[in-house]
Amino acid sequence: MTTITIDNEVLCCTAQQLGHHQNLNETVEKALEKYVQYLQQQEITKEFGTVDFSNDYDYKQQRKRL
Repeated sequence: MTTITIDNEVLCCTAQQLGHHQNLNETVEKALEKYVQYLQQQEITKEFGTVDFSNDYDYKQQRKRL
């Protein structure tokens, strides 16, 4: 069990109500879950790097080959 100090106004009156959570524990757990998902998505996008773009690429020509 971990004890943390959180602004009750933000947590109780906003996040809990908007998320339709039954209690504060559920609210915090869901928020942390979403935060972890966000961080994982950020790591994934770093893995992809940048997209190679070619000015002379003709997508219409590519369609004709199929």
